Amino acid sequence: MDIYPRTDYRGLDRYLPDRSPIAADLSDNRNLWGAHPAALEVLAGAGTTEASEYPGSYSARLVDAVAGELGIHPASVTTGAGGTGVLDALMRAVAPTTMRYLDPGWPAAGMLAVMNGHRPVPVEWSVGLDDPVGFAGSEPAIVFAPNPGNPTAEAIPDEWMRAVQERTEAVGSILIIDEAYGEYNRDLDDTTPFDMALAGERTICVKTLSKAYGLAGLRAGYGVGSPSLMLEVDKGRGPFVVSGVTSAAAAAAISSESLWLEDTIAETLVNRERVQASLRHRGYEVPTSAANFVFILRPEDELDDMTRRLERCGVRVRPFRGPTKLANGLRATVGPWDRMQRLLDGLDLVAAGAV
Repeated sequence: MDIYPRTDYRGLDRYLPDRSPIAADLSDNRNLWGAHPAALEVLAGAGTTEASEYPGSYSARLVDAVAGELGIHPASVTTGAGGTGVLDALMRAVAPTTMRYLDPGWPAAGMLAVMNGHRPVPVEWSVGLDDPVGFAGSEPAIVFAPNPGNPTAEAIPDEWMRAVQERTEAVGSILIIDEAYGEYNRDLDDTTPFDMALAGERTICVKTLSKAYGLAGLRAGYGVGSPSLMLEVDKGRGPFVVSGVTSAAAAAAISSESLWLEDTIAETLVNRERVQASLRHRGYEVPTSAANFVFILRPEDELDDMTRRLERCGVRVRPFRGPTKLANGLRATVGPWDRMQRLLDGLDLVAAGAV
């Protein structure tokens, strides 16, 4: 048997999004108001030491900042290169199994599962929400549950998540509560998902600093859960994954008393409601968003053409497609209103056949 290339990698491809300059790039859900000022101060002060010396093996500065902010023990925190890095380490720490997820879902979750020897098992979104126990399954597995979802941006009730957790803990599964967009769905002092993770032995709440904190380029994320699970994730993660300057910048942002985070979230929420109303007024079907993006449902056969036409208008969105109506649409990040207006103007031009 040939050991290379891996047969289970045949269906994988590299993720290479278009990064060419455009007036309004609404394709990747980063914070369009920029980066947290406390992190920028750390970056501005970085020098030779940060560049030449190895960072802490497991990002102690970031771990301590998260633990201090949440009032928990540092042993209940792990870190990684973004939320993606935390998920990758977790999946590497778990023996090959299945990964159950709500479909439509975040494509990278399935990719990470395959990369680490797991088999993705999609569960149709409405079916999974109607039956949380059935979604969780009866055999040990990785269960990936984002709140809110991506790409649909829909919120999931905490009661549903508790029902899933009760089942996963009972059958020996690993539950991932992905709260990448949680800052746009709940108050900043709402610790419910962390409390759930800490109440279980096999549950992790994963967070990223790429969205609300505006640090996508630094690659910083963290997970919260039982000390025993966090230890295993750290083993899967390995040392030196997060640079010293990233750890320091992320820690500064988390610990900051600046109102920048609250202010940009508030403006995002105002513009989210405004753009949703404007889209619906134009006749578009848009699920109610609990994130920093909206999902414009469209027939699958229109997606590529609409995406190209919007590009001609200076607007970049991300198309998603799948087997159900809810899976097909254009995802657009919510940002400053001038970019939202450009999206609306572009859609008007597309509808009029002017581009």
